[in-house]
Amino acid sequence: MKSSIFLFFVSIFLTHFTVLADSKVSFATTENIQLEYIDIGAGDINIIIESGIGMGVDYWKPLLTKLKALKHRVIIYSRAGNGRSTAATDVSIQKSNKRLHALMKLLNIDKNIILVGHSYGGIHVREYITSYRDQVIGLVLLDPSHEKFSKKLTQLNKAWASKDDRKLNSLLAKSQEWKVLQEIYKNEKLKDKGSITKIPTVIVTSSKLGESDWWIGHSEQGKEIWRELHSSLIRHNPNSIHIVSNSTGHNIPIDSPSLVNIAIEQAVNLVNGL
Repeated sequence: MKSSIFLFFVSIFLTHFTVLADSKVSFATTENIQLEYIDIGAGDINIIIESGIGMGVDYWKPLLTKLKALKHRVIIYSRAGNGRSTAATDVSIQKSNKRLHALMKLLNIDKNIILVGHSYGGIHVREYITSYRDQVIGLVLLDPSHEKFSKKLTQLNKAWASKDDRKLNSLLAKSQEWKVLQEIYKNEKLKDKGSITKIPTVIVTSSKLGESDWWIGHSEQGKEIWRELHSSLIRHNPNSIHIVSNSTGHNIPIDSPSLVNIAIEQAVNLVNGL
């Protein structure tokens, strides 16, 4: 029995070591910007991952073993200014997506793409398909940001929301991406007009309470708004799935790595008509 247990743990260790050995960080250059990325796995479907504000390759490293198990090709990269990618003056959604498109060209990826966007990355992938729709076959949105969230929170409680905005703006004052998101909140619209109707889509929403004891977005009413905005994105999409979980917080990739894999596989099933 002891020998079997020992061999079991050796097997886990070797599997983990092999995945990390196969997932070294590489760099590609587009428009004098170096983008760091990890390229793991292989298959006919290409899973491209967009991270939240200020996040990149390192954020996803704890998930590499699980992502490798998907049996698809997985690309994780850091947008300009994040991780070890070169900083850039223009980090708008449009410019960032042009850089991602260029990176995909360098990696010989031009079809069968499923985009995975966590948090702010959800806005990136929604905008990406409006420009490169012929390449993308599916979407996975992990607790994605929404352009109308700030307005809805202000309508819920203006004094509370304004106080929280001042605190968040102070905490994230140096983040260019945060400033881009504030402009999106101000304009309240993306190119898809808030409706994803023509592409297989899986959305995962965190309904967990108690993530913070001060932000209005983490209040029970804030979470209700969050869930409703996510639901509205796919209200007219018959080829979609909405997963709502009260056991994971906003950082779904860290809180529930298995749920990330489930969402991606569900998207693959939708694409395959299963």
